Amino acid sequence: MKAHPQIAGYKDTGLLNIHGYLEETKVNGPGIRALVVTQGCHHGCKNCQNPETWDLNIIGESISAFDLAKRILSNPKHEGVTYSGGEPFLQAKGLSEVSRIIREEKGLTTVCYSGYTYNELTGNSPPPYADLLLKQIDLLIDGRYVDGLKTNEFGAGIFRGSSNQKLWWLNPSFALKQKKFDTNKCEIHIKPSGEIIFTGFGGDTINY
Repeated sequence: MKAHPQIAGYKDTGLLNIHGYLEETKVNGPGIRALVVTQGCHHGCKNCQNPETWDLNIIGESISAFDLAKRILSNPKHEGVTYSGGEPFLQAKGLSEVSRIIREEKGLTTVCYSGYTYNELTGNSPPPYADLLLKQIDLLIDGRYVDGLKTNEFGAGIFRGSSNQKLWWLNPSFALKQKKFDTNKCEIHIKPSGEIIFTGFGGDTINY
């Protein structure tokens, strides 16, 4: 693979730049998952659900891959992690290490959302270290959000914001274990601080 030109404004500090973290979500991939929302994105999708994650110059929580993996593993209910954003592949090297650790320690799986398509990630000009993260991903949901193709509760839109996005089951054994999903759901989480977090893709709402 050829190296991708450095993304303007992005600096690799050796630490992950995290916008948000959520425990025990059930609507961002199969099973009960930790949700890691990365800071920084250059896709600029119209009516993005998380525009506050775009700015590459904002530092959210700086955390090492080891410490983030330890946080995910500390909750025995977690069946895996989901990366969202922001654009996770701007921090592919660190996230690949998180996924490697949690898989080796407890067999946890990785789901990843990306504005890049699978073909872009595997083509001639992928973002740096994309191959490392792809090797750790069990399910990739790819493609930019297209507002005119927004999905809701229909089966074709499961785990997707718009119908152009595709589900790539990169780990066949993970795909075989999944039950049939026929509707999108969203969650409202209220953190101890009082902060209200909305996550998911429309449809029925689950309150926590």
